[in-house]
Amino acid sequence: MRSFHIALTSLALLACAQLPIATAPAPSDFDRALYHARQNVDAGNYWAAERLLDEFVRTHPDTREAKEIAFWKAAYMVDPANDRGSLTGGIAALDGYLADSAGWYRNEATLLRRTAAVAQGVAGTSVVSSSPSPATAATDTVVVVSRSRDQEIAALKEQLAKSKEELAKVSAELERIKKRLANPSN
Repeated sequence: MRSFHIALTSLALLACAQLPIATAPAPSDFDRALYHARQNVDAGNYWAAERLLDEFVRTHPDTREAKEIAFWKAAYMVDPANDRGSLTGGIAALDGYLADSAGWYRNEATLLRRTAAVAQGVAGTSVVSSSPSPATAATDTVVVVSRSRDQEIAALKEQLAKSKEELAKVSAELERIKKRLANPSN
């Protein structure tokens, strides 16, 4: 009976004890700035997103996070939905970000820069540039040269001729199969 009272008293004390409650860490100013910028981008308000990111840089100068804002501004600049952005400006901004070899989003920036350069080439603008970092120039070099209208037409005509040849071969094979099926004794 005595052990029952000890156990009951222990349980009562434990029930009254304040145990630490595990809580998720509060989001940082950087996380909040990116979150709200993303919400504005999703709503198509690139101007507000840019202002939020600029404000973060202004209020947190010389921080690692402020340097990382350059990536997001460049990414939003090359977004095709951004009527205030441009591929040329976005590529220049990505080059600026990539000039710092320790960026958190370096891989993403390199991929985005290459994609933007190709998109710029497809849009008809000639781009011949390389990464600002000599250490990665071999892997980051992008060369896109737009073809003239006459070259494009000639290439399309060549493709059309090849397609016609392939179609003729397939049609001949189909006729051969039809004849064989029509006359199975051969």
